[in-house]
Order: sequence, then C-alpha cells, then structure tokens
Amino acid sequence: MPLTADRNTQMKDAELVAVPLAAVKVFAGSLVAANAAGYATPGAAGTSLTYLGRAEETVDNSGGSAGDLTVLVRRGKAFKFANSSGDAVTQASMGKLCYIEDDLTVAKTNGNGTLSPAGVVVGVESDGVWVAEAGSKSLTATAALDYASIAAAASEDLTITVAGAAVGDAVELGLPAAPTAGLVFNAFVSAANTVTVRATNITAGAVDAASATYRATVHKA
Repeated sequence: MPLTADRNTQMKDAELVAVPLAAVKVFAGSLVAANAAGYATPGAAGTSLTYLGRAEETVDNSGGSAGDLTVLVRRGKAFKFANSSGDAVTQASMGKLCYIEDDLTVAKTNGNGTLSPAGVVVGVESDGVWVAEAGSKSLTATAALDYASIAAAASEDLTITVAGAAVGDAVELGLPAAPTAGLVFNAFVSAANTVTVRATNITAGAVDAASATYRATVHKA
C-alpha cells in the first residue's frame, strides 16, 4: 500500500554485491552472470544468462547447493575481457552489445541465437574488449523470411531468433525497403529467444510476399 508517513528506506552500495552462487566454482576476475534461477554462475555459451559483472573473489560452491555460498560481484564499471578468436569484436561494435562466450571472453554476435548478451562495448584494444554494464538493453537480430501465399483475411507466422528475448518484452520490427502491399506486419516474443513476425493479409485476394530480410529489435525493461 502507498505511504502515509515518512519512511526510513534502507540504502546500500550497489557497486559491490554479494550474489548467491549456483553449485559451481567462480574465479576472481571472471565474467559472472545470473542463471535462469537468479544464481551467480561463470559466463558460458547459452541463452538464459543475464550479465552481472566481474567476480571479486574465487568461491567454490561446486560441492554444495545453489545459494549455500555467495560471491562478491562488482557492477557499474567497465571491465576488459578477452576478445573472441572466432567472432571478434571490432571497432564497428563500439556502443553496441557484445555477447558472453565464456567466463573470460566476449563475442561480437549472438552466435546465431546461441549466446546471451553481455554489456555494451566501450573500447576495443589489441588485448581485449572493454565492456560496460548496459542499462535498458536492446537486443536485435535479422532473418530472411519467405512467406507463402497468404489467403484473403488470413495470417502466417514466421520467426526470428533473438538471444535473450523473453515473453512480454517490447518488440520493434524493421521492414524491408519495399514491403509487400496488402500485408500488415506485427511482431511479438512468442517464446524465449524467439520473435514471431505475423503477416496478415488485409486484401480481398491472396498475397505472396517475396523473400526479404526483416529486423527484430527487442527492448528489455
């Protein structure tokens, strides 16, 4: 219920946070993420991780249960992680999201929907990538969609894989330069990492759209 009087609301420094640890071991200096259950875990390839920051200590909870131990994680800073050898972050990635390859390494792309977003690239050097924590995140991906002939007043759904997308996220759709007349397009997150692009025929006859590239941009809260 809303306040009816002053409240002494507690405050703490959110830069260094003790996060309950999954049943894993993390090393000091590693890239740390939260797993789907909210426990800290070393960065790894996968689509269910949320970037947290840098582990400030080595903690081994591999012999325990999730939450038995905590790890100190530093947030709100830019950290230099290793650059992927197979999908290197370049200067063209400045200001854009990079992706978690492992607990040391970030990659330029989401690996065709197989990697979770890390932070925003704020520097690229010969020995690593400077990664800053993102505020409100935007995730984006493209795909070539080839709709079949759609009957009058009917719809067809095709999908774009966007790593990190979750049901309820807002979606912005980028259309090709010359979208087919007579079709109305809507986009929404239909499942984890999946954006559905629905084409609806508003004409009195069948419409067959040519294959084209569409972009889905998912805005995280």
